[in-house]
Amino acid sequence: MEVFKIYKKLEKHLNDRENVGFVPTMGALHRGHLSLIKRSLADNPQTVVSIFVNPTQFDDAADLQRYPRTLAKDLELLQTLGAKLWVYTPEAADLYGESLAVGEYDFGALTKTMEGRSRHQHFEGVATVVEKLLRKVGPTKAYFGEKDFQQVRVIETLVAQKNLQTQIIRCPIVREANGLAMSSRNALLTTEERAQAGLLYQTLQAAKTKFKTQSIDQIHQWVQDVFNKNPQFTLDYFSICDETHLQEIKNPIGGIPRGFIAAKLGNIRLIDNLSF
Repeated sequence: MEVFKIYKKLEKHLNDRENVGFVPTMGALHRGHLSLIKRSLADNPQTVVSIFVNPTQFDDAADLQRYPRTLAKDLELLQTLGAKLWVYTPEAADLYGESLAVGEYDFGALTKTMEGRSRHQHFEGVATVVEKLLRKVGPTKAYFGEKDFQQVRVIETLVAQKNLQTQIIRCPIVREANGLAMSSRNALLTTEERAQAGLLYQTLQAAKTKFKTQSIDQIHQWVQDVFNKNPQFTLDYFSICDETHLQEIKNPIGGIPRGFIAAKLGNIRLIDNLSF
């Protein structure tokens, strides 16, 4: 494993751009990240992992400030894979230059719902840094977890719009024992909160069962009732959308349905989703 803070030094080691796998991360690595990296290692002779907390995708300075940064532990964890990895850990200037400018994109309705409605300019920031990374690394395949399903759809659209020669590989959500989707933000939860946080997945599972027999409105009301009974949570949204366009489904017929949920537990915002 070799670590590079400057892209020009990494570039010298990428001898065959047709056989590079890429896993972009914001660090605070966990088993979910490792599952992506292992998939890339299995698929490609070369794998690049980036660790960079991207400031342009945060609309809340406090959220950016408290985002976990554990680079030393991350590198130790990557070392345990015993594999040949290139790790790219840039400062913002190496990616953005002198200005943290966000690119201009038009993802249409994809970014008007759910996370796009709750987090101003979040996806523009994500698209900006992902485009910069893909253009620098030039991977054949890039791996993203389905926990951030809306983000994956935005990145797939970005790649198509910009004609980038990278195949986006979706990878399944890795969960803790109580169903909580693995996320770097989970490190900010207390032990008690971590135990309670399985409620999001349990709610999605129950909503999926109800989807077979109940109306969309009935399911929405039931989800609201669940969170009313659990005041330690603040429900941001619950949506049942088609997987392609991420528009809310009005009835159970048509499209490939997926349930999405976001809620705050204390000060920590959690998201999850499940194919219905």
